[in-house]
Amino acid sequence: MSIIYFDCVGGASGDMILGSLVALGVPLPEIERKLRALPLEGVALRSTTVKRHGFDALQLHVDAEESRSHRHFTEIRRMLEGGALPPRVLRRALGTFELLGRCEAEVHGTTLEQVHFHEVGAVDSIVDIVGTAWALEILQVDRCHASVIPQGRGFVQAAHGTLPVPAPATVRILEGAAVRMTEIEAELTTPTGAALLRTLCDTIGGPVGIRPRRTGVATGARDLAERPNIVRALLGEALAPEEDGAVEVLETTIDDMNPQLYGHLTESLFQSGAREVFLTPVQMKKGRPGVLVTAICEPSSAHAVLERLFAESTTIGVRVRHEGRVELARAISEVETPLGRIRVKTAVLPSGEERRIPEYEDLKRLAQAAGRPLVEVMDEVRSFLHESARTTM
Repeated sequence: MSIIYFDCVGGASGDMILGSLVALGVPLPEIERKLRALPLEGVALRSTTVKRHGFDALQLHVDAEESRSHRHFTEIRRMLEGGALPPRVLRRALGTFELLGRCEAEVHGTTLEQVHFHEVGAVDSIVDIVGTAWALEILQVDRCHASVIPQGRGFVQAAHGTLPVPAPATVRILEGAAVRMTEIEAELTTPTGAALLRTLCDTIGGPVGIRPRRTGVATGARDLAERPNIVRALLGEALAPEEDGAVEVLETTIDDMNPQLYGHLTESLFQSGAREVFLTPVQMKKGRPGVLVTAICEPSSAHAVLERLFAESTTIGVRVRHEGRVELARAISEVETPLGRIRVKTAVLPSGEERRIPEYEDLKRLAQAAGRPLVEVMDEVRSFLHESARTTM
């Protein structure tokens, strides 16, 4: 399992996070090509190398012909959903914007649909968020973790006026996360940087066992006197298979909601960080039919998932329980099959036997391209994988 550890030495911003992944080896032209699926005008990416307290750090620059400085959340959502993004890229990018939008709405007294993104609706912030989601996909990163997130002090100029540092939205986004307050007179962590870390990372400030393969170092425009203004991204594997872990299980029973809303509810819970969501028909009081909604997530995502569950359903109470979890060691690789290239998840059973599972979205893509029934393509690919494993034993 490939993981990324973001070491937020000098804080975090969107361009620093994306820059650290580019410094790991993600080609800028590839990110630029992926971003062309979005209706953005004349976007070009370039990078320079600068010194930060002895570190050679990549500084990312976004050049764009577009001059728009604001968008509504609904416009950004339509843009991303119409951009033909892979499911995980869409989930990571849209989840970041939704978290950012909800927190901006709360601190400014409006709603998610009505929130008016200013700085974060500009093209460079869209590039930072969607580009980061794409970079993680190109690196085939399964999970992310981050260090304690440092905060500065002072004031910053924004569209709403002069704001204290950390900005109100940043404080709201990082509620419940591990932060370190400093006396440095600068905005060390921006709302976009905070939203990316909170959405992407399973843990913030916790111990992480990693065997690093590569390190990418990136910086922002500011050169701090007190410390290197850098983010270090460490790419590697977990030290051991994740046999033990914990999840939060959120459950509620509902008998008064329009059935048409359950699809949207499920989608929203996944976007807010749920790893599993399922619906179970149940019989409730007075013999009424109802639905048991169950969402399973990492402890770090429980708050966001719980908020989404209350916002998108008619429930007035949710049961929460902490449960242990045992997982098989697993990895994702790309395999060339007679029908085309697909991603394959390999899980290692306690006996040492490997179980290979082709990715559903890739199978569907092959079936559509060949004009064949999906079930036939599934059987053919699985037979090929079984035969390949048998001949390599």
